[in-house]
Amino acid sequence: MAIGTNDAINKFAAALDTVSVSGGTASVASGAYSVAGDVVSGGWTNDENAIRAAFVLKFQYPSGTITTGGIQLLARLKAVDSTNDEPALTANWTGHYLGSFRTGTGMSATTNYYVELGPVALDAINASQNYEFYLLNNCGVTMTAGWTLKVRAITPGPSA
Repeated sequence: MAIGTNDAINKFAAALDTVSVSGGTASVASGAYSVAGDVVSGGWTNDENAIRAAFVLKFQYPSGTITTGGIQLLARLKAVDSTNDEPALTANWTGHYLGSFRTGTGMSATTNYYVELGPVALDAINASQNYEFYLLNNCGVTMTAGWTLKVRAITPGPSA
């Protein structure tokens, strides 16, 4: 079946934006959240006003193998009411769950892994919504410092 003119397709933003501090991210212990210092200053602004996004995570472990779980992606919306932000992430406020990066039990250390998540729905209260993204590591081992998170805006639209 060929895609016809005006059939619905996904349209992808040209850029794959890095939303973590490049090369300067801290390690993330198993069962812990990444920290605010790992977020790009100012967060990520959805200038495309896309309703979905896809994410790529590059990570590795210093030793051992993944024993359980996965890596969850969470979001905190910024400037939801004028300059007021949602609360910072804590054990009691986990923000917006966007999904989990798939990891496999037995993935070994010292290798860069690239895992994809999405497309996922983006919660928004404003046009050009600003986000801070966080990871929750549930893999049973500590993620090494230097992981990278990237995002690409996606929206449906008619084919040409």
